[in-house]
Amino acid sequence: MGWRTMMSTNNPSNAPIVVIGAGVAGLAAANLLAHEGIPVRVFEINDKVGGCCATTTIDGYTFNDGALFLGLIGLLDHGFARLGLDRNELLPLRKITATSSITLPDGTVVTLGQGFDVEVAGRAVDKICLQGELRRMADKWKPVLRFASEELLVHPFSPWRVLQKGWRHLQKLHGTVAAECNRLFSDHAVRSALSGTLLYSGLPAERMPISTILGLVATVTEGLYLPQGGMGKVPEVLSRALNSRGVPVSLNTGIEKIVIEGGRVSGIELNNGERVDAAAVISTASGMLTFGSLIGKEHVPSPIQQKLTRARLSHQSASVQFGLSNTIEAPAHNVSVLPWMEHQREIFQQDGRELKFPVYSVPTRTLPELATNGGSIVEMFCPVRADIPLEHWDEKHKEQLADMCVATLQRRYDPNIAVARVRSPKDFRDGLHLYEGALYGLSPAATPREQFSHVSPIRGLFMAGQTTFPGYGVGTAMMSGVFAAEAVARNFK
Repeated sequence: MGWRTMMSTNNPSNAPIVVIGAGVAGLAAANLLAHEGIPVRVFEINDKVGGCCATTTIDGYTFNDGALFLGLIGLLDHGFARLGLDRNELLPLRKITATSSITLPDGTVVTLGQGFDVEVAGRAVDKICLQGELRRMADKWKPVLRFASEELLVHPFSPWRVLQKGWRHLQKLHGTVAAECNRLFSDHAVRSALSGTLLYSGLPAERMPISTILGLVATVTEGLYLPQGGMGKVPEVLSRALNSRGVPVSLNTGIEKIVIEGGRVSGIELNNGERVDAAAVISTASGMLTFGSLIGKEHVPSPIQQKLTRARLSHQSASVQFGLSNTIEAPAHNVSVLPWMEHQREIFQQDGRELKFPVYSVPTRTLPELATNGGSIVEMFCPVRADIPLEHWDEKHKEQLADMCVATLQRRYDPNIAVARVRSPKDFRDGLHLYEGALYGLSPAATPREQFSHVSPIRGLFMAGQTTFPGYGVGTAMMSGVFAAEAVARNFK
């Protein structure tokens, strides 16, 4: 039975597609459907769009709610094009000129500028040799990066596609980032610094899948960027395009459940009890929340229930953000104090009572306009042990964490703090609705088999967002929404 026949039989009112969530994935999905002339409605539980790519402005300081920068700009451009939008025109970007400055235990400071420009201070390192090693890394991994960004990440995951078009790269994809850094770089400090730039993945180098090194390769060969006006401009542009296509977003509207009748999705029930009929539903909530909370257990197939119980979650982190009334001279966009590579697992074993390894970004180094009256913004990140109960993070413990962050900054700068914003894993769960406070939902080490398919086993239910392929990240989140919406649209043709 075709989709149109199914609609006429089960949806006599010609019900729309319902999109749950107005983050980047949900906005991308809704834009594609609207662009194809398919009726769509979008519901967002928060009071603004953007999800993990939103920003919050407090007293003239614009803070990131989640995502910190943009990489793989070609993938972002591809996603915008699939939506019928011109990224260059709608979302101008500014390049980050120095991406990272890493201080290591012996006082060595490694700073990544643009391209192969890496400075090492406090240690005798042959710069010509180091640049040669970086170029050899790029020569080895750029073909894999090109395959990923031009083939793998622009289509739903397919083992057949990987084998047919990426077979020549498969031999490279065995091992860990730690092993690869040991092969590629002769200096211990350089290895530790470069592996440290990938700790945003939530894994130490000895547990990072070797494919994670593509993040470093992309940083070196393509660079990192910020949208002019801040990260929140990405969802703002997508929301504006959606409105121009006649689709408003219903904010402050939570979903109580996805209604399943006769073995297929027939609508949703809002938190206020209202029923909304739907021809299909695209959920951009995590797979854990969708199948664990929004759908009755009796409707969840056994393989999905098993996937829920075995889900490997990403790390947890607290965030302390400061708006300063003065300007500080940060050496790079991202600044960190890290242990040696073989001890970097310790970063994820902290309990919030000691800030042994401070990690922070200074977005006003690239975009001064994010702060009022010539001030600065510092956003500090404190990975914490996942076994700490979320309820531990009361106001007292958040205040203690903020005090430690202030003391850390004062050892290096003279910060005049005008605004402070502290968020714990509990806040990420309750505010951004991240499952159990896990920043990426599933661990970046999760395989495609552990992720949730865009076409679910429940008829009329489609998935997008963090826990689907291609996973976390702004460009990849956009593509996940595209994949889900294209799967829906195919059924309308």
